[in-house]
Amino acid sequence: MKYFTFTREDNNFDDILQDVNLKKRIDLKISWYQYLMIGMVDDDKTTSYITLKYGDEMVGDLVKDHSPISGVDYTPKRNNKPSALKKLKGR
Repeated sequence: MKYFTFTREDNNFDDILQDVNLKKRIDLKISWYQYLMIGMVDDDKTTSYITLKYGDEMVGDLVKDHSPISGVDYTPKRNNKPSALKKLKGR
């Protein structure tokens, strides 16, 4: 199942829910303040249609990814120990 989330300030999603091309395909509808989530069986044609028609109101991620970024949030420690290969070459 593929999920699409939309956001609008007026909280009116009637055009999406009453769309003739989507109405029969929607399996799941969840709405909360200024958001609507619909779920349907994954179909490339329907996904393309939704993206083209309602793409401006689609939300990618509801929760920001807070995972650390190397070089920005922290500096990785460099391994200053000589490797085993260097030890063998030094013999």
